[in-house]
Amino acid sequence: MKKKWFYRMLLSYSPILLFLVLVLILFFYVKWTTETKVRIQNTNDLFASHVVSVLDSSMKSIEEFVLQQMLTDEKITEYLNGTAPIPPYAMFELTERLADIRTMFPLAGDVYIHKLSSSEVISNNGLLKLGDTFADNAFLTAAIESGGAARWSSPRAYQLYQADPSADVLSLVKPLPITSAVPKGYVVVNVQLPSIQRALLTVNTDASGYLLLADADGSAMFREHTPPQSEWGISTVRSSYTGWSLSVGIPESEQKLMSVFLDGWTLPALITILLSILVLTYVTHRNYKPIEEIMIRIDRYALKRSLQLGKGNKHNEFQFISTALDNLMEKSNEYEAKHKDDLIIRRRYWFNELIAGGFPLSNEEWESEAAELGIPQSFASTVVLVTVLDNREQFSGDYNQRDQTLFKFVVQGVLEEICRNHGVEVWSEWKEADQLCAIVYFGEPNNEARMLDIADQLKEWVAANLQFTVSLYIGTTASEVDDIRGSYREAMQAGQYRALHGYNRIYAASDWKLNVQGDLYAHLHTAKGIIKLVRCADPTWIGQLDRLFGDIRKDRLSREQTAEVVNYMFFSLEKEMNDMPEELVAVWVEPLRQYTPSSILAKELIAEIQSGMSELLHRLVESLQSWRERQPQFTPVEQIVAYLQDHYSSPDISLDHLSDMFGLAPRVVSKLFKASTGERFVDYVMNLRMTEAKRLLTSTDLPVQSIGEQVGYTQVISFIRTFKKSEGTTPGEYRKLHAGESP
Repeated sequence: MKKKWFYRMLLSYSPILLFLVLVLILFFYVKWTTETKVRIQNTNDLFASHVVSVLDSSMKSIEEFVLQQMLTDEKITEYLNGTAPIPPYAMFELTERLADIRTMFPLAGDVYIHKLSSSEVISNNGLLKLGDTFADNAFLTAAIESGGAARWSSPRAYQLYQADPSADVLSLVKPLPITSAVPKGYVVVNVQLPSIQRALLTVNTDASGYLLLADADGSAMFREHTPPQSEWGISTVRSSYTGWSLSVGIPESEQKLMSVFLDGWTLPALITILLSILVLTYVTHRNYKPIEEIMIRIDRYALKRSLQLGKGNKHNEFQFISTALDNLMEKSNEYEAKHKDDLIIRRRYWFNELIAGGFPLSNEEWESEAAELGIPQSFASTVVLVTVLDNREQFSGDYNQRDQTLFKFVVQGVLEEICRNHGVEVWSEWKEADQLCAIVYFGEPNNEARMLDIADQLKEWVAANLQFTVSLYIGTTASEVDDIRGSYREAMQAGQYRALHGYNRIYAASDWKLNVQGDLYAHLHTAKGIIKLVRCADPTWIGQLDRLFGDIRKDRLSREQTAEVVNYMFFSLEKEMNDMPEELVAVWVEPLRQYTPSSILAKELIAEIQSGMSELLHRLVESLQSWRERQPQFTPVEQIVAYLQDHYSSPDISLDHLSDMFGLAPRVVSKLFKASTGERFVDYVMNLRMTEAKRLLTSTDLPVQSIGEQVGYTQVISFIRTFKKSEGTTPGEYRKLHAGESP
């Protein structure tokens, strides 16, 4: 494989490198020179400012301390205000105080106080009289005439006694008392100039540069080293306090050494250029080695797998690698997308296994799977919470699929947020289109109150912020993974009561116990009787239907049990249709096609189911009555039915009796009666008699024999046998079971 890109990179980078090196060297030369001068200048400025600041601080400290002593020291104040000669001991104390000032500050010299009233001077050395041996009288007189010096004086020759040697000092004169407009004396503070010079000499020993300290008049107070010929590098700072100026610079020898140092960069620069070219060649060759190896490996893989990676004579190395990487990235993205989809599917699968499946994993296998799925591996207890969208039919009609998905996402997100606020973890999935199941993980075993609080917050939030409501089913507490399925089952059983008690409520398994032992047979028997009444178009079916659903509510039947009753009513309708004339069957087909068991049971509340059944039965009765009106041969049957309802208690009621009454043959009466009412004549009469007998048994205290006679049975044994066959129990037992009730 040709190294086309190796030579191209080498020839491309060499001129650029050469140009950049030359430019950088030139730039570095100029920049470094400029920045060095600026840095030296800044350093000198900072050094000069620091030295001046130190001098000002020292001089201010002396001044402030002396003034403070003059203001606060009672001995000094008594001395200035007194008129009597100062006692020796008091003079000694004042002398000691002035000596302490000189001792405290290294730069300080003699300090003395001049009292105007006594024309005497007391210093750190003792008491003197003006004109006596006091040698600083000329300076003091000049200072008094000028009202005191506002700042430190220029260097001057100083003698306290005429016999003392002369010393260079800087003096400060202040009137006393400080707060008085009329001075009673003056304090004179002297600072030794040699002390300042020694301090500057100590500082400049470290810097080893040019140093010049001048007073306010520009006279030199201290000079170190010869000033350089060039003005750059010299920093001058003037003190606003003393008026002195300090100039700092580098020695002339260092400036010349810098020029020699800069001139010595020419040869290193040339050597650097040559080395750069050599290094560039080596690095380019070295860096190209991985590319060459990648090319060889991809080429071998392409040949082995027969992949079409776009390799050809017109492609260079990078195009070849780019094509291979594109294929690799595409495969990687496909794998990542499949992995995410697979993870979602696996989460849903194991969720369903936990709440409804067999869950075949051991604890160790489940911990490994849970860690990969990102769900809690262990817990103290869990509770299954089922959130159901109320009135699913209306919800589907009001919102399109996109809005439904959005609202479901919001409900799930709010549940997870509420759980986070309570410090618990939750795993939730939409198990059905209207059913959000959640496994709530708790860190402690007792959590009923927290679970109710979570459910109540979710219910209230949805009702307040969305245009629909939710009902929540809470299962029992589970301490093991295998118990989660039972918690879900208990939650769904508690949710059966939503049909009875309505929407927007919480149904906890611990609060609701299903009526699994309810007398379902009695409700089925009532349902069958209602269908018989409908078949006869007897208007009493309406009251019986209300009674049936009232008993369902009273007995707290579950939704599943209610569904059994409804399905049995449809079964009874089909059974009645088997014995109906074809013309009447055709009339009932359309209502039964519109009102199917699934459509009625699709309603979520008992009241809605009752309303659906009532509408169906009304339609059937209306169809039956309309059909009868179109069949004149059934007119006598209506008369017969009316006659039976009035005379069913007569022992003489029979087909022969009706044949004589209405002028029809007994066989014709039986056939027409069966076709019109769907019941045999004998069964119809028996039902009328049994209904009245049950009423009398529960509402009166009449003997069984008397009740039998009132409903048409002359023999009590025949009455008891017929009653037991109809109701499954004897009249006496029925009275005990239903005492005080109306049938």
